[in-house]
Amino acid sequence: MATPTAIGITLVSNPTAQSVEITAKGEVKTLIDKDGKFVKAAVQDPTIEFSVRGKGATCPMVLGILSSNAPGSLSGKVIVTSTKNSTNNDDWEEWEYSGSAYPSAT
Repeated sequence: MATPTAIGITLVSNPTAQSVEITAKGEVKTLIDKDGKFVKAAVQDPTIEFSVRGKGATCPMVLGILSSNAPGSLSGKVIVTSTKNSTNNDDWEEWEYSGSAYPSAT
């Protein structure tokens, strides 16, 4: 069980994610034949942006490249670019981290 802090907040001992947002995007390239008809399309340079918010004693991530614990089923190079911790007298400590994943990167 967690113990109260000096300012009266009960800390959650394990960080718990409350929301995860994942956005996938990529540049679409299309090929058209000599008659102006559609031939083929492909997504180039796919990028996935993510944001995870939760509560707990501390943010579970640090800035940099993740080797494990990526949110969802993200693969390739996953980079955490922002982390945030906050505390107030009315609620538990909150944290947030966000970044980008590059599935085609090795």
